[in-house]
Amino acid sequence: TALADLPALRIISPSALKTMLNDGEIALDVRPGEEFAAGHVPGSVNIALSGQFASWAGTVLGLSSHPVLIAGSESQLEEARLRLARVGIEVLDGQLDGGLAAWKQAGFPVATISQLTVSELDARLKAHEVQVLDVRREPEWDAAHFAGATWWPLDNFKVSPPALEHDAPIAVHCKGGYRSMIASSLLQRAGFKHVINVIGGFDAWQQEGLPSVSAKPVGV
Repeated sequence: TALADLPALRIISPSALKTMLNDGEIALDVRPGEEFAAGHVPGSVNIALSGQFASWAGTVLGLSSHPVLIAGSESQLEEARLRLARVGIEVLDGQLDGGLAAWKQAGFPVATISQLTVSELDARLKAHEVQVLDVRREPEWDAAHFAGATWWPLDNFKVSPPALEHDAPIAVHCKGGYRSMIASSLLQRAGFKHVINVIGGFDAWQQEGLPSVSAKPVGV
């Protein structure tokens, strides 16, 4: 698929997007996770271009989805369109005119996602201040995970968010931080109030030598 073969993207003003979001529109923010965490359109979903962007978009949003794109640059928009088209998501509802900056200029609220380092998470866990949500795949969970964590792989989010308390702080992690930011944005969209992304994920936790448990005895 070449960009020239794709239909022109409709330019959506911030106020038009706000109305569309109220009506159930999906906004897909393709900027890097740390930029999304620092500020984003409330209810938008973050799938950053840095990872398996298109396959996760297909898994989480569905191949028949037609989101409005939010990007930080023209090149991000073009890359997102091409990669989505390759998995069959060709018809999109448009792009946010001027991105997040225009949304802010229009005076609309901006949402953020808190981020924690693994050592900060360790302290919060010891104080019983946070619950942990692991969004990795089953073999990763079986190999090693947090004691007491809730497991809900990112693939399951298409069906429903995990059955967790909406008002309690939830620290979300994956292996390295890419999937956890997708999951964090989906949780926030589903109405969870205190979503925290774990920087560096389980890899960072293990590198610090912090404790974990495995679901299966080694060698079985």
